[in-house]
Amino acid sequence: MTIALTIGGIVLYLIAMFAIGFAAFRQNKAGDADDWFVVGRKANLFMLVGTLFATWFSTFAFLGGPGTFYLKGVDWLLFGFFNSMGPVLVMIIGPRVWALGKRFGFITPADLLAHYYNDSRRLRLLTGLVCIAVLFPYAAIQLSGISVALGSISEGLISYETGIIGLAICVGLYAIFGGSRAVVWTDAVQGFIFAALLIGGSFAVVHWAGGWEAGWQAAIAAEPGKLAFGADTRQGSYVTLLILWTFGWILTPHLWQRLYMAESPRTLLLGSVITSFLALFVVTFTGAVIGMVAMGMDLGDTSSLVSDALVPMIFAKYLPVMGAVLVVAVFAAGMSTLDSQIISASSNFTQDLYGSFDRLDQSKKMKASRYFEGAFVIAVVLFSLSDAGRQLLIPLASIGVGMALVFLMPLLGALFWPRASEEAAFWSMLCGWGVMLAMQFGLVSLPGSIGPALWGLIVSMVLFYGISFATQPVAAKKRKEFQEDLDDVFPEPRAARGLPALPR
Repeated sequence: MTIALTIGGIVLYLIAMFAIGFAAFRQNKAGDADDWFVVGRKANLFMLVGTLFATWFSTFAFLGGPGTFYLKGVDWLLFGFFNSMGPVLVMIIGPRVWALGKRFGFITPADLLAHYYNDSRRLRLLTGLVCIAVLFPYAAIQLSGISVALGSISEGLISYETGIIGLAICVGLYAIFGGSRAVVWTDAVQGFIFAALLIGGSFAVVHWAGGWEAGWQAAIAAEPGKLAFGADTRQGSYVTLLILWTFGWILTPHLWQRLYMAESPRTLLLGSVITSFLALFVVTFTGAVIGMVAMGMDLGDTSSLVSDALVPMIFAKYLPVMGAVLVVAVFAAGMSTLDSQIISASSNFTQDLYGSFDRLDQSKKMKASRYFEGAFVIAVVLFSLSDAGRQLLIPLASIGVGMALVFLMPLLGALFWPRASEEAAFWSMLCGWGVMLAMQFGLVSLPGSIGPALWGLIVSMVLFYGISFATQPVAAKKRKEFQEDLDDVFPEPRAARGLPALPR
């Protein structure tokens, strides 16, 4: 009965996703890069919040988050705070990135950075390479993590290999044929599915624990140490997490591109506020309730429990039929992140790497993007299935967001600091990235408890400011375009000062 429900749930879910993808395919504009990669810059509030939330919070939010609260206790609430602060950066840089993207037709992070820094080809190539370096292991860990979770939840019905191949085919089909519109539309649905299940799951766990008061009393009696702050004193680790999830959040390529998608800066700002609330309430609060209330529940032997196994273990004991729903939720959580990474990687290749070497018209670039998407999916699948890939996934995925931090200084320079130079942007990015990788793979060891990502950012920051003061800043025209002359995009400030709107 449970197996039949599981298979039936997956089939119905995939039919719904393909139907949405087909509807998006029918509305796509052939050969239009804006339409294909950033939804024609027309994402409304519902679409933007849905894709921001679903893209960022993958299977970790549904499985790993509650399990980590169970294992670490209240100290992990700091991680939730960092997650809720991530969208705040959108409020600072988002409107300017949106405005510049709309004016100049930017699609990728490299479009913006290369254009500002004197149309630097080497900076475009480096940025494109870093973007794909972030997205490839990130996509692979999605496939791997989802497949492991599916095998656990389905009690071996869905093998690791079957999960990898099946998920890749499903996501690849609607991403390759539906473009960013299919991704955004399905994100909104998928985000709602696993958000609803997280909220519903928290109510169910409290009920199974005997109620709110009884559940917390049992948890305190069982694990008093985990429910008192200060059990984990690794301050350096928390500083690294703060930098990663507050600043690195929006700098990952697939999330940066969400800034270009919004229909207006107002939509972008309001969307970031709502996403921040969802991160704090739906992911952090409900995850904490599930994980910490479960400390007082009789779940059997949990001495070797891994974080992803807690939620399946709870439902297997109290509501076994829920296994089918959990499988669908894992699909939804993982697919909503993986599809965005496929589309984003394709845009990085087409615009920044392939486009830099071969001056093709837009229609030929779009055709090349579809070929790359297929090749990217196949490469990720092969890498995830290989022994070497499984060994490398953990160190690579752990710095996925960290690698994106090398964009921070060049971006802040382009948006706010007129002294920034092309040389500073290029070398700070290259050296910061190199330090992160060298530390992660044990080639270099630096003092302190802070992680590779933070050391890479420090190196990047020092080089960016040092080289900028030693070299010539970018051309005055570029500084004016990026840092002064945005009145034609934002007419409201002119009206507030009593000035007439500029002609279009």
